[in-house]
Amino acid sequence: MLAQVLIAVSFVIAAYQDVTDRAVHDLVWVPAIVGAAYSLYWAYPSLEFPLVKLALVGGIALAFTFLGGIGQADAIALVFIAADPYSLSPIFPLFGSAVVALVHIGYEYLAGNAGRDITVPMEKFLREQRWIPKAVVSDGVRTEVSRDVNDAREEVQALNRPDASVEVSYGVPTVAYLGIGYVAYLAYLLIFSTQAFYSLP
Repeated sequence: MLAQVLIAVSFVIAAYQDVTDRAVHDLVWVPAIVGAAYSLYWAYPSLEFPLVKLALVGGIALAFTFLGGIGQADAIALVFIAADPYSLSPIFPLFGSAVVALVHIGYEYLAGNAGRDITVPMEKFLREQRWIPKAVVSDGVRTEVSRDVNDAREEVQALNRPDASVEVSYGVPTVAYLGIGYVAYLAYLLIFSTQAFYSLP
């Protein structure tokens, strides 16, 4: 239980930062690191399953980050979901996260923010973190940027010109989805499987 509370503290703060800034500070994960370490300590000497779970989810997260499909904070969040001491931990939080994501992305589609590329002034792009850049347009010249979400913003900042505009797509708050899914999973355990919740470290 203590491990899950510590991981949840990090997720709540990270989700808030992701919604407001689309950026998560590294220090946010300190409680989750302590919770994950405590979870592994509690599992000793039967570390095989927790380590396989961490390696599998961590490997998938690392691959997606390396390919530029998700941000570094998204990958870290996925690893901490796998660090939860409950044996089926990745399944329930990820299911909850998927439900939240579908509802939010559906709303953004209906609102016209998601599902299409738009062009915003450079000043608006630099001020709002929710945009994923595709290209910079200046004096009629279109310069594409990296498809890697971890590098693209820095490339646009390097091409910063006051008269330029940026072709963007809407970036969803993935860490927020994962955080809400994790907290919903803990609430589910507390309500419907109280004994299992209190028996966990």
